[in-house]
Amino acid sequence: MKNVLLSSSAVALVTMASAPAAAAEWEISLGGYMEQFIVYGSSDSPAGTDFDGVDVQSDTEIIFTPSITLDNGIKFSANIQLEGNTSGDQIDESFVSIKGSFGEILVGSENSAGYKMQYAAPDATFFGINSGSSTAIIPSNTGDGFFRSTLGSTFLENNGTANNDAMRITYFTPRFAGFQLGVSYARDGTQDDNIRDNCSAAGVTCDYFDIGTNYVQSFGDFSIAASARWGIALTGGAVATDPQVYGFGVNLGYAGFTIGGSFAEQNGTADNDGTAYDIGASYETGPWAFSVTYFHGENHDNDNPNATSGGSSANDETFDQVLVGIDYKLAKGVRLNGFGGYVDFDEDARNTTDADGFFIGTGIRLDF
Repeated sequence: MKNVLLSSSAVALVTMASAPAAAAEWEISLGGYMEQFIVYGSSDSPAGTDFDGVDVQSDTEIIFTPSITLDNGIKFSANIQLEGNTSGDQIDESFVSIKGSFGEILVGSENSAGYKMQYAAPDATFFGINSGSSTAIIPSNTGDGFFRSTLGSTFLENNGTANNDAMRITYFTPRFAGFQLGVSYARDGTQDDNIRDNCSAAGVTCDYFDIGTNYVQSFGDFSIAASARWGIALTGGAVATDPQVYGFGVNLGYAGFTIGGSFAEQNGTADNDGTAYDIGASYETGPWAFSVTYFHGENHDNDNPNATSGGSSANDETFDQVLVGIDYKLAKGVRLNGFGGYVDFDEDARNTTDADGFFIGTGIRLDF
């Protein structure tokens, strides 16, 4: 697969190199989004904790996108995403895009092809049932499995956060008869730097391959969007494993109604193996949208020692969530949200970290 990806990229680069020089001009766009939420949450949390009450939460990114289009139609652009709410990763993603009749090539820090091509259950909220946002309102023992992993999402990165926004190369084919294919390769999981991991070291995972495909088509009032993906990587050490990720999703739409869902599975990791699925329905009419969505996630080997199991790391965890939402488009790039939900977190081996509760809130999103 690595040779296929590199060969596809080479063909595209030869095409660009043989094209005549162009007197094109750069365009620089500044955009992004801001989300502000006012949320009330009430939970039955572990002893000695109190997370109840009203809170304000935020998510913001400023996105810089300089671009230039040559006379032959090939477009070069950069995408640099500055985080507005973070204490760690100040630059979220940063990559170059090369787009033309041959498809699109992405080079830099970005999610994998399978992740980007995934479809999941419809959700009218920008709070997001697949985002893990509710864990900030009803905190629990988050372990290792929420972000980009099966406890919190069907949008997985192979090996979880160790491979999120890795420095990779991705190729997307042109869409033909509704079908599109994407392939990715990352040598290791490093992000935003030029440091190479030692791929022979115990526990270090390298050679992340990912392939995804989706199909998008409309037939009168009926529409379908379906996706499937698979990824694999190699972990060094005496007992080497090959982390693998699978997933598929589908949305069916008719006259404003959409039903759909997705499934994802992770295997071969130290502490992120598990499964996740979601299902939901939505309805859109004019500026209004409504949805109800259910998510279930499991982590089968979270590495959290505990007294009741004698320090064993085999602590199965489950996370269930229901999210109901209403969305109203007030103007171009201005959305108002109302939402409510219930979550339930359980860890089989011990009950001191179990948590459940409900939340209700409103939010505004500005896309600019």
